[in-house]
Amino acid sequence: MFIIDNLTIIIINSEKSYIDKLTEVFSNISANIIHCVDFDTAMIKMLNERVDYVITDSCDDFYIKNFTKAYPLTDLIVASKHPSYTDGSTALKQGALDYVDLDKELTSLPLKVLEHYSNKKNKARLKEEFLKSCHLNSKNEKFLKMLSHCEKVAMTNLSILLIGEPGTGKEVLAKYIHTCSPRISNKFITLHCSSYTGEMLDEELFGRDMEGKLELSNNGTLFLNEAGDIGESTQLKLLKVFDTKKVSRLGSDNERIIDSKIISSTSKDLYTEVKNGTYRDDFFYRISSIVINVPPLRERLEDLDELIKYLLKKSQEEHNISIESIDPEAKEFLYNYDYPGNLRELRTVVDRMVVLSVDGRITKDGIPILFNIKKEISLPKAESFKNIISFKDYKKDTEATYLQWVLEQTNGNVTEAAKKLNISARQLFNKINEYDLKK
Repeated sequence: MFIIDNLTIIIINSEKSYIDKLTEVFSNISANIIHCVDFDTAMIKMLNERVDYVITDSCDDFYIKNFTKAYPLTDLIVASKHPSYTDGSTALKQGALDYVDLDKELTSLPLKVLEHYSNKKNKARLKEEFLKSCHLNSKNEKFLKMLSHCEKVAMTNLSILLIGEPGTGKEVLAKYIHTCSPRISNKFITLHCSSYTGEMLDEELFGRDMEGKLELSNNGTLFLNEAGDIGESTQLKLLKVFDTKKVSRLGSDNERIIDSKIISSTSKDLYTEVKNGTYRDDFFYRISSIVINVPPLRERLEDLDELIKYLLKKSQEEHNISIESIDPEAKEFLYNYDYPGNLRELRTVVDRMVVLSVDGRITKDGIPILFNIKKEISLPKAESFKNIISFKDYKKDTEATYLQWVLEQTNGNVTEAAKKLNISARQLFNKINEYDLKK
């Protein structure tokens, strides 16, 4: 007997003989079996109980479609007493996991469920391990919406193009999409297109004496990092692969069928390049069935605190250095700098501060010297308020002037200024960035 912890199966049928057959055969894997006479009863039961599989002989496309939509985490199997190709095709199109002949496949059904359940658990474990190894938690609405889009498109075979500034974490997002996809158990292959040109890039993609990246990614995912750097000749070769699903190594006519999910990324404005004729429009459309814009760090400042904590912890582990405290000036820099290099630069800055720490303390010496410069600003003068301006602009100008004055009274100490203003240091940092204030 195979024992699977907490595996629950609902059998939907009103015939005792049908229920008895399935109950007996599933006793071999020690599953928790629940009997329901129809879909409506099953759905009521599922309101208060987690169910892994539902087995029925009904091919009613209305119920199957609505059930799979309402309960995406529960797999539906149609075990038919009178199987037909039409019913099977309809059931699978409406979202059923499998369609089986009850008489011919009854004894093998538990093993099918066992194998599928094991793969499902393994995929969940791999996803959890990936999420632990990176930081995709967010409080930012735009970023959360983008993650939701990534999860949805992961379930399709459509090509995806990630657009964003350098350092925004596009490769991590590509891996996340792969992790959320049915291909999670297969390979995720990355090719940094900007590192190769011409024939060198072709050899990396197609291979010559050995498998290229296209073959290696078969049944998995191929990530073309900085696909904007792929030349026209290689674009043409890839177009043929996308059309035929076949690839041949350089110098060989032997074609191999491949099935890879293609995710590309770029920090270039490919829309403009296509318009100017410097990038093939047919190739651009081929790699961009779904376009996802990755926001820069400056547009998700509410995540900065958690990102800094995560990177500090990770850096300490990697460099075997324990940090006990951070000096105020170094802390202010960490939270106030605008990071034009995005997450990549934030990681570099944190690593530098940890490595240059003294006796477990991060000091101002860890601040990159190129950035240790206070910005000069031009605040609105009192005379400007003699002119009639919008109330919104007046409030903005007045707020900037007042905040600058408070910072001057506290000698640029943001923590002290925030206390006097009765706001958080994070809120004040945001205002300093917004109005480009001097500290």
